[in-house]
Amino acid sequence: MASHRAEVRQSRQQSRDRIVAAATELVRRSSYGALTVDEVMREAGFGRTIFYRHFDDLADLLVRAGREAIEGLYDVQRAFSEALIGSGPEVARIAIEPVAAVYQRHGPLLRAIAEAAADDEQIAAGQEAMGRRFDELLEAALRSMPSVAAAHADIGEVSRALNLLNESYLLDSFGRHPRVSAEIAVQTLTEIWAAVIDR
Repeated sequence: MASHRAEVRQSRQQSRDRIVAAATELVRRSSYGALTVDEVMREAGFGRTIFYRHFDDLADLLVRAGREAIEGLYDVQRAFSEALIGSGPEVARIAIEPVAAVYQRHGPLLRAIAEAAADDEQIAAGQEAMGRRFDELLEAALRSMPSVAAAHADIGEVSRALNLLNESYLLDSFGRHPRVSAEIAVQTLTEIWAAVIDR
């Protein structure tokens, strides 16, 4: 009996994983707006009704599929803010490389989540909360650097602008097909961040 329940759980998890993998692959090729349940299920090799055993709707699927990417962003943003306590382009580069790596790995999925936020209040609220948290982490890091704090009138706005720059640039660079190499993306952001930090 216990082994049967374990098999059912494993089978459900495998089905869920196949659906998530199918959606992830589809958003690599097209926008979130073009995604349909039928298309996801065709890609996964299942009938439409199985979708609703696992997910409420496409937004729910996207949030669950993006969980690893979002958790990765939280982890690297925390490390990013801690790494910035110092100066020079090498500090900026050390801070930026892991952030760029998350976007390089999960760019299409992160782009799809950003697209979905335009139509889904729950996803939009999650995106806003994540952005505020990232801004707070960066603001605390920049305030701990006396030369940066003295050089800028509003550290909170500088933090917000830099985070928006990172997000927009990295989504554009890695959200569909890589537009630039990871090395060029990291170098570009490093130069901009170093100019702000070492101002």
